[in-house]
Amino acid sequence: MKKLQIFLITLCTFLSLEGFTQTTRIPLSEKSLVKDSAGLVYTYENWSSLIKTGEYKLVKSKTGSDEYLIIGRERASEKESKQIYGTNSGNFVGKKIKFPYMTDLKGKDYWNDILKDKVVVLNFWFVKCAPCKAEIPLLNELYWKYKEQDNVVFIAVCLDNSETINEFMKTTPFVYSQIPSGIQIARDLNIVGYPTNLIIDKGIVKYGTTGFTKSNIEKAEAILKQCLPIVKQ
Repeated sequence: MKKLQIFLITLCTFLSLEGFTQTTRIPLSEKSLVKDSAGLVYTYENWSSLIKTGEYKLVKSKTGSDEYLIIGRERASEKESKQIYGTNSGNFVGKKIKFPYMTDLKGKDYWNDILKDKVVVLNFWFVKCAPCKAEIPLLNELYWKYKEQDNVVFIAVCLDNSETINEFMKTTPFVYSQIPSGIQIARDLNIVGYPTNLIIDKGIVKYGTTGFTKSNIEKAEAILKQCLPIVKQ
């Protein structure tokens, strides 16, 4: 009898746990909400393609809903990058950047060999980022003032795909050369906040800022002028 009671208790416990697992488990689907550590929401297309690379994983959010956090499977090179740059774009100043291979919306290619001797005005943004959108008019002004300088390149790395960017720019033009689907580029450069703007002179970061204020853009222009001895006003 005692053995039977133990068996029944064990069986009931197992069934209870099994039932709890089945009723509380939330299956991952296209409708699941996936964010990164900065709060950026990833589309199903974006996060599923990243997972397939084997370099990312999803962790269940603590909110208790159908929400997940996407994180990278850290490599040794990334640990070294974090030690050098930290998570503040200001920590980039004085450091050397090696530009990745990039292709803009018009099909123009950029890579380290052609950018390493240039002054690169580099922006990181995404369509649903309110401060990113707020600074676009000022960034456009910066572009029009200095675009005639042969040694200056204006590049914006966008996390969204080309279709999303093109649709956005029907109502909000952004005149920098637009690099679509730039999640991996941003991650490789350890960009964790948006918008981020960098001024890079011959591969060395001269200015870095994250977040939007008018003064940030004014400071960026001041640094840009320092990188250009002869400036057309």
